[in-house]
Amino acid sequence: MKPRILAVALGCIFSGAVLAQTVEFTESVTQTLSQNPQRDVTAAQIEQAQAAVSQAEHGRMPRFNLSFGVTHSNNPLNVFGMKLQQKNATFGDFGFRQFDPTNPNPGLKPDDLNNPDPYTNFNTAVEMQLPIWNGGRIAHFQQQAEAMLAAAQQGDVAVQQMLTYYVYEAYEGVHAARRFIEVAQQALTAAQAYVNTTQNLVNQGVVVRSELLSAQANAAEISVLLEQAQNQEQMALDGLRMLMGLAPNAPLDVGARVAVVLPSDNLDSLLNQALLNNPQLQAKRRALLAQQAAVGVARADLYPQINMLARSEWNDDRLGFSAQSYTIGAMATWTFYDFGFTQRSVDQVNAKLREEQAQLRSHELEVRMQVLQAWRQYQNELKKLAANEAAERFATEAQELVARRYETGIATMTEVLASQAQLDKARAELVNSQYAINLQKARLRLATGLMNLDDLSLENP
Repeated sequence: MKPRILAVALGCIFSGAVLAQTVEFTESVTQTLSQNPQRDVTAAQIEQAQAAVSQAEHGRMPRFNLSFGVTHSNNPLNVFGMKLQQKNATFGDFGFRQFDPTNPNPGLKPDDLNNPDPYTNFNTAVEMQLPIWNGGRIAHFQQQAEAMLAAAQQGDVAVQQMLTYYVYEAYEGVHAARRFIEVAQQALTAAQAYVNTTQNLVNQGVVVRSELLSAQANAAEISVLLEQAQNQEQMALDGLRMLMGLAPNAPLDVGARVAVVLPSDNLDSLLNQALLNNPQLQAKRRALLAQQAAVGVARADLYPQINMLARSEWNDDRLGFSAQSYTIGAMATWTFYDFGFTQRSVDQVNAKLREEQAQLRSHELEVRMQVLQAWRQYQNELKKLAANEAAERFATEAQELVARRYETGIATMTEVLASQAQLDKARAELVNSQYAINLQKARLRLATGLMNLDDLSLENP
């Protein structure tokens, strides 16, 4: 009975262990946050969002283009146009040399105009394009970028708090494992004492040899459980090393055990704090604002677009800047009908907005349920802790009585082992309750968005 109880309790502790820790708790959190790859992911996401914000802020600024081109052609229109651009056009280019004013011929086709020699033009230009109004696209794009930056920043906060929770879970798991080692060592000491006592009783002919075998089998089982608890401790420390980026064989030990303090002992207050402060909810709300701005970006195509252009260019028949000209203009364009193509794009973005709204409501319900479950479990574990403390006291006293009766030959080994199993069970469940209480408090702080190291209240358990 005792081996099964210890094994189940150890399984409850380590089945959900995740990551995290070293030396003192705060130091381990700091090191984890400084090197964990999840922080690199969120940092890259923030950089992307910051770049998008900067891009949006520059959306209203003019664009300057520098271009250079060379054209060689004998196309009549192109040749005449290039000469005009170079300000080199002459009357002769119209074919006036073939025109005879004394004998005018209206049907004459001038060779100089229709069949020009190949001509070359070098064009260098500087152009400025300035958006005047674009249906609100730039403003909405800026709003979208700023909202996505805020979402990325909240996502980073969420990752920090989640890693802090993992560190605490692992840190507390190491201490719980060591408490189980103590329980197993106490059980092993008692089991070995029973073996020695039974051996003496067998030698005296008071009990049969089968009771000695039962005592020896019990001691062997406890030895296995002790080794399992020691392995669990090492596995937890291995996880901490990996999380902190340490070598697998790096020396590592945790500091003093700590317990987190609840931000409130009122369920309604915890629920309100969770809905207000949970960073994952905050990130989703910012993402929702970004999607609302995306609707404005899509709707911008439904409105006119007004842009200004200023251009200065140089044209020459060789590399140079001999013929300068400029162009200044403004253009308004409006796609007033496109068979619903733009509207379908707007509809698609609106549908995405409704999806984001539904996801936010769903996540709010999930956070609420997380708080409720952690609170109920916390309250249940508080009651179990009190019961387990009483059970340990009763089991200790009962075990002492049965042990004295066995030594006098009144009780059997079966009764001794049953009594010891009850004591081991009480001790194991007491350790498990203490661990569960600390873990549920950490989960409540995580759900309420108050698991960040700067605001984390700690106490000695």
